[in-house]
Amino acid sequence: MTYGWAGTLLWVDLTQGRITRQPLDEDFALKWLGGEGFGARLLWERVGPEVKDGLDPENILVFAAGPLISTLAPSSGRLEIITKSALTGIFGDSNSGGHFAPELKQAGYDALIVTGRAERPVYIWIDDEEVEIRDAAHLWGRTVPETDDILRKELAGDDIQVACIGPGGENLVRYAAILNNRTRAAGWGGAGAVAGSKKLKAIAVRGTRGVRVARPAQFEQACWAAHRKLLTDVRLLETRRRMGTMHLMRMYHFGGYSAMRNCTISQAPDEFVEKVSGEKWADEYIVGTMGCHGCLQHCSHFAVVKNGPYKGLASEGFEFACLGPYLYSYGSDNLAFAFAAAKYCNEQGLDTTAPAGAISWATDCFQRGILTEKDTDGLVLNWGDEAVALELLRKITHREGFGDLLAEGVEKAARAVGRGSERYAQTIKGRYCYEFNAHTNYGCAIAAATSTRGCDHLKGWPQFEFSAPPPEVSQRRWGYPTTGDRRSHKGKAPMTVEGQRLHTLVDILGTCKFNGAIGLHGLNEEDYARMLSPLIGVDLSGKDLFHIADRVWNQEQAFNIRQGLGRKDDTIPEMYMKEPLNAGPLKGTVIEKEKFEMMLDDYYQLRGWDVSTGFPTRETLESLDLKDVADELASLSSLRAPSLP
Repeated sequence: MTYGWAGTLLWVDLTQGRITRQPLDEDFALKWLGGEGFGARLLWERVGPEVKDGLDPENILVFAAGPLISTLAPSSGRLEIITKSALTGIFGDSNSGGHFAPELKQAGYDALIVTGRAERPVYIWIDDEEVEIRDAAHLWGRTVPETDDILRKELAGDDIQVACIGPGGENLVRYAAILNNRTRAAGWGGAGAVAGSKKLKAIAVRGTRGVRVARPAQFEQACWAAHRKLLTDVRLLETRRRMGTMHLMRMYHFGGYSAMRNCTISQAPDEFVEKVSGEKWADEYIVGTMGCHGCLQHCSHFAVVKNGPYKGLASEGFEFACLGPYLYSYGSDNLAFAFAAAKYCNEQGLDTTAPAGAISWATDCFQRGILTEKDTDGLVLNWGDEAVALELLRKITHREGFGDLLAEGVEKAARAVGRGSERYAQTIKGRYCYEFNAHTNYGCAIAAATSTRGCDHLKGWPQFEFSAPPPEVSQRRWGYPTTGDRRSHKGKAPMTVEGQRLHTLVDILGTCKFNGAIGLHGLNEEDYARMLSPLIGVDLSGKDLFHIADRVWNQEQAFNIRQGLGRKDDTIPEMYMKEPLNAGPLKGTVIEKEKFEMMLDDYYQLRGWDVSTGFPTRETLESLDLKDVADELASLSSLRAPSLP
């Protein structure tokens, strides 16, 4: 490929110590485009159902850049990491910002695929065409910032980009992250544990090449038009620049979904929210804004703890999903503590959300008498206890005592404990459900349940539902007057499918969801088509891009089906359907099972999937040029269904 793509896939076999460069096939590139698309297909081809665990050496790690990466396209710096999840055992992808993906592409590679397992710790050094597997014994045991510092000094350059794991990944914590730029974490799915199982400590890259553009003038015009469109939403830009996603602390509270203490309390008290609000975070902790490659919004910030026992802590990168779980889920009202916990996770290479979920579940079980001090190494688990939480984070990182159990993730830990603890393990497809909106909003519930990587708010989150539009707007856009009514189940399936299409497209192309997939006034599929077409020299419409996004989504669903998943797994925690909310403006409401199942029927029909099983039909797969996928699913006798003859 000469335009848009770098033109090469880089394969590194750690077992054999072999490095292979594969020219990017034009048909493959146009069919899958990049990013999540490349990763989904490569995972399907290389990791079959015989690979039982994400920590198996036969698993692969794909670091993929999208075609818009490192161009004038706004926020074109997102890295996709795809693997069989060490946490859930199903399709696993995670996304990080910063500057690593542009550097990888500038070095000449659209994707790095790591296979096998090294005998001893190694790191990969990529300097344009020069690629080496180097000894990493001196890095093993080091934190993420220490590893970054050592490699920058060792490789003599501040112009390199480093992605690495910390002790959490080395110790195979199931939700360990891979971090680049020290705080940019690809945390969901346990990619850090997969890297640790392969003895891969880090990847360092320096790239000096450019990106060729087929029609430069047209591409530049399209990119600047996209920039101008994004700059029109001044209020949202100002909010994100001031406090990032921490503005959600107050918004979620007013909406009625600020559940606390592992959802035992459905709404936080007003005084609690005042102590942890985004405004307080901005006024008392933030000292500067920061952004990823090509970013207009600068939603990230550098923050400093200026007073109290945590005084002096300083770092970048803490947002709602990092701090919120230690505040809402765990019940602390101390922003400085949440800062300390999240910073520890980043340094040790842990996803920030998952350990907070594990600690919250354990505390809930302890308070109910299911767990005792005999189980917890003598620790007394009380809501919001800062010292205990920090000690548990240390134990999790090193798989010490009770921490070894929590390092397996909430679902596995609950199965091991038993004694009724499973009821309080709020997970979807093995991933902790921090998205408490799924407990309150029908659209959120169906989006979380149908995500291909387990519970998450970034695969198709129904932002339209949050905006509460008038019925006539809902009718005009979705064909239902109730789509924007969070208490109604009607019209949620088409909203979810379109959201998933747009979110998937963004992860394929390598840009930021804040540009369009989250929000109603950002970029849409036609905007992306207007940028991509002149870049690669192939005219594609928004409809074409959504067709590719559907192909990728169906490929991911097929991967999960091959792992044994089906309709039974596209659900939400049982308590969300049985226990009415006990506080807040939605008190007394519950997600009704019958209505949820009706939404799921609608969703499957729109997707072209068999309603009884959740399997894509042969007709649907072949319409997406996935006949080989349909044939393989049909060949698995345990999965044979009328839709896959």
